[in-house]
Amino acid sequence: MPIFTGQYERTIDAKNRIQLPSQLRGGIDPDRDGAALYVTLGENRSTLSIHTERGFEALASRIETEYSAGPESRRFELQFYALASAVELDKQGRMVLPDRLRKKARLGEEIFLIGQKTRIEIWNRGDFERAVGIDWEGEDWPEWQGFLRKRPQDAG
Repeated sequence: MPIFTGQYERTIDAKNRIQLPSQLRGGIDPDRDGAALYVTLGENRSTLSIHTERGFEALASRIETEYSAGPESRRFELQFYALASAVELDKQGRMVLPDRLRKKARLGEEIFLIGQKTRIEIWNRGDFERAVGIDWEGEDWPEWQGFLRKRPQDAG
């Protein structure tokens, strides 16, 4: 499965198309990752997520909400799967964002595509800039070490 990183400024055109940068496209191997891409509601408010076909399948297997789904689980699954859409890239690396998803996420024309490990997120430009508003030169420097995880070495 590819690992997506980076941030890329893009514009959604009049036909609801965005171009996936070559840096992100280059990490997708159709033999390994499947031919389709899936666009879903994002994990963050007012965002969308792009998953490879295999990534979407893996996500769907993890979403098993309950053995006997209750009303909230059924409501979540109904909305999540009903809004998920398979999309294709054209020869220029563009995809059409489904209008209903774009409206749900309230995406404007100016966006960022953000690599988020196993998915690509689509953010409104202003929302993303506020979300990552870190004072790199001042007192708000993040303590990254707290996010790094060490796995135990295999006893050999």
